[in-house]
Amino acid sequence: MKTTPLNMHWSFQKGFEEDWTHMRLSGQTVHLPHTVKEIADGYFDETITQGIFTYQQSFTYKPEKGRRLFVLFEGVMARAEIYLNGTHIGGHIGGYDAFQVELTASAKEQNILTVKVDSRETGDHPPFGGVIDYLTYGGIYREVSLIETGPVIAKHLLIDGDGATLNVRIEIDGRCQNRQPLDLVIKEGDTEYHRFRIDAENGKATLKTSHDLVLWDVDNPKMYQAELMCENEVIASTRFGVRTIAVDKNGLYLNGRKIFLRGLNRHQSYPYVGYAMPKSAQARDADILKRELGCHIVRSSHYPPSRHFLDRCDDIGLLVFTELPGWQHIGDDTWKAHALKSLETMMIRDYNHPSVIMIGTRINESPDDDVFYQATRDLAKSIDVSRPTGGVRYIAHSKRYEDVYTVNDFVHHGDNEGLTPKKKMTKQSSPYLVTEYNGHVFPTKSYDDETKRVTHAHRHFKVLDDAYQMKGLMGAIGWCMNDYHTHKDFGSNDHICHHGVLDINRNDKYAASVYASQGEKPYMKVLSMMHIGDLPGGALKEVMIATNCDEIKLYKNEQLIGTYNKDNALYHHLPHPPIIIRDLIGNLIRDNETFKKKDADTVKDIMLKTLHNDLKMSLGMKLKLGWILFKYKLKYEDAVKLYTRYIGGWGESGQTWRFEGYQQGKRVLTEQKGKHDDYQLSIKTDAKDMHIETTYDVMRITVELANSLGERAYYSKEVIHIETTGNLTLIGPAHRSMQGGIQSFWVKAVEPGTGSVKVASQHFNTVETTVKTT
Repeated sequence: MKTTPLNMHWSFQKGFEEDWTHMRLSGQTVHLPHTVKEIADGYFDETITQGIFTYQQSFTYKPEKGRRLFVLFEGVMARAEIYLNGTHIGGHIGGYDAFQVELTASAKEQNILTVKVDSRETGDHPPFGGVIDYLTYGGIYREVSLIETGPVIAKHLLIDGDGATLNVRIEIDGRCQNRQPLDLVIKEGDTEYHRFRIDAENGKATLKTSHDLVLWDVDNPKMYQAELMCENEVIASTRFGVRTIAVDKNGLYLNGRKIFLRGLNRHQSYPYVGYAMPKSAQARDADILKRELGCHIVRSSHYPPSRHFLDRCDDIGLLVFTELPGWQHIGDDTWKAHALKSLETMMIRDYNHPSVIMIGTRINESPDDDVFYQATRDLAKSIDVSRPTGGVRYIAHSKRYEDVYTVNDFVHHGDNEGLTPKKKMTKQSSPYLVTEYNGHVFPTKSYDDETKRVTHAHRHFKVLDDAYQMKGLMGAIGWCMNDYHTHKDFGSNDHICHHGVLDINRNDKYAASVYASQGEKPYMKVLSMMHIGDLPGGALKEVMIATNCDEIKLYKNEQLIGTYNKDNALYHHLPHPPIIIRDLIGNLIRDNETFKKKDADTVKDIMLKTLHNDLKMSLGMKLKLGWILFKYKLKYEDAVKLYTRYIGGWGESGQTWRFEGYQQGKRVLTEQKGKHDDYQLSIKTDAKDMHIETTYDVMRITVELANSLGERAYYSKEVIHIETTGNLTLIGPAHRSMQGGIQSFWVKAVEPGTGSVKVASQHFNTVETTVKTT
């Protein structure tokens, strides 16, 4: 078997004429993955991505007797008709499925491959037919490859097992010469672990055998390679890992060990190009979820993700709940047939990914449909009994045909319970997983005021805290990782749902720290700019620090205010509750004023109670204040000055706050805040360099406006100009504004070389970086 990437230098043309399939098009040259129309950052016409388009590619091939040729499309949105040298040879309906078409009969030495793409949202197949709270864009948005085989092709090579037994299922088309058996080799790199001979007389075979492979786990994601050979030619090759998944009313067990599933949902869309991003961008999202946000699981809402994303989840130990395409709507019998086919294709494609631990067999948030959901269950179990199934709903006590009762729970509105009690949703004996929460209930932008951004974080803390204390809940998956494009019926009037803990460019909001702080890597994020002018009434009443540190030491202008431990009165069920500081005075009055110790503490107590009571003083407080003024011969104006100095910071030449995080008595992190106006742009890249493999590569580059303390300029709308040189091109416009004091963008390279990226603005410094592509 020989695989040849077919991603570069396609001709692209709007519209389609059958005559075009006989001749070379002189359209726009594009590279795959590709979107039919780049869209604006926001405020765009969603219909511009919907239409009929033509892609064409030329290739050479030397036909040989006994050899077969196929073309594999990993994702075309939403319909495709395939032509080779003017002959229609196949088609496909469904934008999230990989599909393969045989070219053998029409192939010759010089070939013209033409693809008619229809990206219109026609209602005969999922996810279309009703409204959808996301965009599907259009185009050949995943990779394409030519596959040349001998007379025998492998349809399936499916592997699972446990600590003692390896289970293999094989299905082939054709026979090896002289009815020779197949060879199955299990290896890691150059090390061969097992070699088996398998007879597949009727085109199918199973193998159940012992093994000495290491189990795949989230902390040790061990992967192996399997190669199936016929007459010494590899006819199938797959990566796989061995692990067990079990569920019961108490939770989920990976290799017998109970794991709480803390995670986020993910949409696979990106700015400007929608779904059309190559391997590195897909893999980077997995890294963000696992290594930056500390997630155990991601739900690929509401469709199968790129195989590159799953490959990376396998490699880093990030669990995945994947599901068939759809959103609330269930169509007619034709629609259902396409849904069942999508489910089958997804399950076979993803079978050997150990990270995939649950299969969604229900259309997201759809009503009950007994006949349909019995059919999806039966189909799923006919393919895979090693994984539990789930079915995402929003209905309490709905009919459950899946192994796990999975439900979206948006009960929390800020001042009530975080989650609905399990017994109000389903039977206590049901395995139970919450698959969405928050999100649209409290949309938040990265540049919203501080109070809203902090409230956004509180809401995620609250739901997670309730999830950890709820008996019989295996986990909670928040809505969602990042902001995303949507249809006109949803979003914030800009075609964006600002529901993520990250913005659409994958930059953090305060709520991201809720998840990041639950990991084991030292983490600390002060959820305040410490500027009273941004707060209601100019009152900085408390500061919340999302952290996994044991304690925080706080300094103001190099004076120690105090040492603060976990606030166990709030969110104490979490592995790492936030530290909340409500006393920002500490011993400053004792140290800086002439009051006696007891009187200094009385003055501080009066100030803090007045602050937290919105400047209202009880009679008792007034009497205490009067006594202090009389005792120290002070005037009321002196009391006001004390309040504005220690509560408001008025009149100080400078104000710098330093937060130090400690673990096991050792300082591990420091964060500073202050009124420093020395703002400068900085630039960083997501990777050291780029690599051309089967197609072009991309790199995310981030520009941040911050002062010398590292404090981001959250309300800056500074316009930046991006300039690329060398082999680099910019995805999206060269001019764009900062969002929440930060902006990220992707650059593309279609060939090796070295290029530079320069970012300039009118009011701040210019920054530059160099990127190498191999």
